[in-house]
Amino acid sequence: MRFFNSYFLLSDQHTHDNEVAHWRISALRIISSLVLLLCFFVACHTFSSALALNLSYILVLTFGFLTIAGGLLLASKRFYKQSAHALLIAIVIASLCMNLFLTDLELAKVGSMYMYSCPIIALMLLGYRTAIAYSILNIVPFYMIVNNVDLSNVTGIAQQLPSADLYITGLIFLFFNICIPLAVARTIVAAKRLNKSMNVANTLLRDKNELYKTFFTESDKAKVIVDEQFNITDTNKCADALFGLSTMARKKDIKITALLPSLALYLNDISQVVEFKERFLRASYSVAINKNYRIYEFYDCTEEHVIKQNLLTAEQENKRLKYSNPHTKLPNEHWFELQCERLISKYSHGFYIVVTQTANSEYLKLKLSQQSAQALLISAYKRLKAIPEGPFLCAHVATGKLAFIIGVQGEGEVKNKVLPAIKYTLDKTYALQSGRSQQDFLFGYARYPDQDHSSAEVLANAESALKHANKCEPISGYDEKRSQAFLEKHEISMLLDEALTQNDLSVHYQPKVTASGKCIGLEALARWDSKILGTVSPGVFIPIAEEHRMVSRLTDLVIQKVCSQLADWSLQGLPTVPVSINISLLDFSQTDFIAKLVKYLADFNVKPHQIELELTETSLEANHAHSLTLIKTLQSWGFTVSVDDFGVGYSNIARLADYPINKLKLDRSLISQVTSSTRQKSLVKAVHVMCKELDIACVAEGVETQKQVDVMAHMGCTEFQGFYFAKPMPAKEFVAHVTKHGLVFARKAIL
Repeated sequence: MRFFNSYFLLSDQHTHDNEVAHWRISALRIISSLVLLLCFFVACHTFSSALALNLSYILVLTFGFLTIAGGLLLASKRFYKQSAHALLIAIVIASLCMNLFLTDLELAKVGSMYMYSCPIIALMLLGYRTAIAYSILNIVPFYMIVNNVDLSNVTGIAQQLPSADLYITGLIFLFFNICIPLAVARTIVAAKRLNKSMNVANTLLRDKNELYKTFFTESDKAKVIVDEQFNITDTNKCADALFGLSTMARKKDIKITALLPSLALYLNDISQVVEFKERFLRASYSVAINKNYRIYEFYDCTEEHVIKQNLLTAEQENKRLKYSNPHTKLPNEHWFELQCERLISKYSHGFYIVVTQTANSEYLKLKLSQQSAQALLISAYKRLKAIPEGPFLCAHVATGKLAFIIGVQGEGEVKNKVLPAIKYTLDKTYALQSGRSQQDFLFGYARYPDQDHSSAEVLANAESALKHANKCEPISGYDEKRSQAFLEKHEISMLLDEALTQNDLSVHYQPKVTASGKCIGLEALARWDSKILGTVSPGVFIPIAEEHRMVSRLTDLVIQKVCSQLADWSLQGLPTVPVSINISLLDFSQTDFIAKLVKYLADFNVKPHQIELELTETSLEANHAHSLTLIKTLQSWGFTVSVDDFGVGYSNIARLADYPINKLKLDRSLISQVTSSTRQKSLVKAVHVMCKELDIACVAEGVETQKQVDVMAHMGCTEFQGFYFAKPMPAKEFVAHVTKHGLVFARKAIL
């Protein structure tokens, strides 16, 4: 049913002005559909008879009109007018064919009457003009019927279908009794609906008249209606009282500007304030439906206008304060940035923005009072302004900082000539209330405009350059690469902090083996695969973690993951070996380091002998007494303590005798040359002999060749670590290797 309503457009929805009304399309589709059905039944019923009598023209006519009816139905909405005309023409052609192909003259006359339906259909579908045209055209069949005109002689048809009278009279009967009545009924329904809509519209109009009376005539706001020439056409009671229009408003051609000369008629803004008899009125208008009338509305806003004027005065004062520092009364950062934007049109080659402050600004904050510090800054500002042919647009842009502009082209001239001369002037002794003070100013500068940067961005670049200035190099220019490196480092630190919070770092394990390749331990190494940065090298993120004091969190994370992994391997029945964890100076100096370490082991049921702690020499030397106590405590718990990266930089060999360490890891820089340098080999051998005397096991780190293994093994070294045996690998890869090869990482054994 929904498809039926939708296809035949029975709802009479609203159509645009340039669209055909739904009821017309609906009537066309009803007629076309019924004609299609009639043609289909006639074609089917006559098919066998036409074939039997060899009347091929009957087949051509029936199926031709069937095709035409189907095409009209398909094109009825998109090509409505063409389809409607085509339907009428098809009726005319059908009537003509009945006269051409029927031998019975009386029956042909009945077929001629088929055309009498055209005016009715044309009136419904196309209008009265087309209906009149077809009414005139119907004179032709009328003439043919009255004068017994026989057209069958033209075609020379000698035989017709035996039941032709049934088809013709039945077709005429059904067409005039079903097709046309249904189409007319659809038109009548549309007319009734339109009449109902008109009644609703009239009701709405009456309601709108009541609203007009309520919102205009009896409104408590003054309202005036003007025509397109701005002549007053109507007013309400409030407008009469406000403007004294009781008699004037009744006169013709009185323009609203006669009442309010200051009213702007063609102003785009529909709301404005006008003056009327020492009062202020806010006038606003709305356009009527036909757009030929305006309805002006007025209300007294005198008090509001006075308040607004006072606010404007206050705003001007605030604007003055906005562009000056409240303490020093000097031009501030906002003023400076605004002037820079304006100056760019004057200096086509650009200029330099310079930011300066005293080198001992932090000291001045502590020593001088705020008043003295401000007095010093004001004095420096006055010196800058007094320099002949010197800087201009000086401003107080931040605490203790002044900014100014130098309009020269060459950076070399700025750095080597102009700024040294300005520095000489600013560094002179200042007379303050607390006494005389000698200063040492630093400078940072950046070029403007620079790569379409705004004045605020270039000012920030100059401040960034100022951070790199010092007493040895007091003048520093903006270096984008150096600034970018600083930003990247800061970005990495923020992402690393987030990764530590979300436990996003992983742990890889590098085997420690004997000379034969048997794994006797692992070293846990932190790895970071950031979703934003990709894989970040430990050489990048570990120093950043130390600098931003996140290394303790990193160590805690590695310890937890190692303990969890050892517990998992034990549950899987895999052989486990001790795992070493790197401990930094910050970790070693924490008072609760041991307590946290023992807690992590207890959480996962891991024994202390399964963990080896690798310390750096710097962590030992930071606090000798604390380090010694901590190592002994760790060893008493059962932990193995080793010193990592021995041989990097300055290594105090004698210091080893002071600490009861268990292992010493020789750095790869020592191992890499044992096969090529006799002196290096002797040095490593001496260290090994010393460790043997102290009962300290040596670990050869960074082994990459078999020859290095042979040399170190000959010295008596029993523990090796390096790419020659295995690279650091994820836990899954280590498990897969152990499952396949056992705890053997010798290349020969694997191959």
